[in-house]
Amino acid sequence: MHMWFWFGSNLGEFLLPGYYVTTTASFFCTCLGLFALAILYESMKILQIKLKQNTVPQSTSVSEGSCLLSKILTRSIGPNASIEGIRWPAWCFQVFHWSIHTFLSYLLMLAVMTYNVYVNVAIVLGGCLGYWIFGPRLIELNMKQFHDKQRLLDCDKECAEHIMNEERRGSTISIVAEQLVTETTVEVHVPGTI
Repeated sequence: MHMWFWFGSNLGEFLLPGYYVTTTASFFCTCLGLFALAILYESMKILQIKLKQNTVPQSTSVSEGSCLLSKILTRSIGPNASIEGIRWPAWCFQVFHWSIHTFLSYLLMLAVMTYNVYVNVAIVLGGCLGYWIFGPRLIELNMKQFHDKQRLLDCDKECAEHIMNEERRGSTISIVAEQLVTETTVEVHVPGTI
């Protein structure tokens, strides 16, 4: 077993018992398969975000009155969180997807740990191509998720009625007004020393 980077196509027994990579053709096919797995790994990140969005239904309505509230509603599964709105079949599929994604990440990590330069290059190039293909969509989904979390506000019954009335009238919120409500300027006055 090599403990440094090395060149060569004879990997011997690779990752699984009985899977021998000794010929150049089998080595090329293995690198091609790892390249494809790295692309698949990047694509699975998008599906994971979409599964999270479909598991817990969330309202994203925002109005000028609701922006005055300071509490942000956090809907997550935890010891203090409510789980009454979870769609259980979607949750089970999300857990299954996460386990496959994690298994794939460990498999790629073990392949990288062979320290074979060609295997490492195949995985890095596959990850780069996967990120090039799926990266913009991943960034878009992450930004949408971030903005949705900022918009979810915890309010009482009066606030909810106000939101519904504002939506019926079709009012819009100016970004400047929203920033003024959420940002605070703090000035610290220190007595002058002589």
